Amino acid sequence: MNAFPMTQAAQSLPLTPSQQEYSCSKEPVVLADIMSDEVQVAVWDRPDPLSPQLVAQACDERIAIKSWLPVADLDAALNRSLPGDHYQPLRDDLFLLADMTACLFGVEEVGLRVMALTKPMCPRFHVDRIPVRLLCTYGGPGSEWLPGNVVPAGLLTPGEDQYGRVAAEQVAQLATGQVALFKGDTWRDNPGSGVVHRSPSLSPGQQRLLVTLDI
Repeated sequence: MNAFPMTQAAQSLPLTPSQQEYSCSKEPVVLADIMSDEVQVAVWDRPDPLSPQLVAQACDERIAIKSWLPVADLDAALNRSLPGDHYQPLRDDLFLLADMTACLFGVEEVGLRVMALTKPMCPRFHVDRIPVRLLCTYGGPGSEWLPGNVVPAGLLTPGEDQYGRVAAEQVAQLATGQVALFKGDTWRDNPGSGVVHRSPSLSPGQQRLLVTLDI
């Protein structure tokens, strides 16, 4: 049996007024806050838009999509990448997220990944060497990340043993269905300040359906 326990909302973060790197709202317009120099993480706090049954089916079928989609042909491209009437709700949400991403950043194509995972894809804390990435987990636990003011020195050094370097209460986690934008290391004027994050651990038999969008 596949389990998709709901995670709690992103934890309260130890931010001071001078470190407002995190912006969260139930309104999707919050994603535009990522354009602010101070904001490193923007989160649209919404419930999971897909039924547990559809998420379980997608995971059971081990769907794995990795493709650059032209915004001008987005609907047709999604139908080619993810055929089947039963996947219409998933395609609808992917269309919404891809269209929002393209409009926000003014790009003509977006890089889509949809993956059913049974183990952490990136279990170590790391920073993405890209400008920005959208993440959403439809089933299972969401991605974990660290506020910049709690990242210990040397944590990202290759080969560094990360075990025990970060206290559990310092780790923030996205909730199922939430849509987040994480700045990477190559965002303008952001070298060395990308969001430190990792995949969550999974219990035996647990799965998660992860979506990412790149520009």
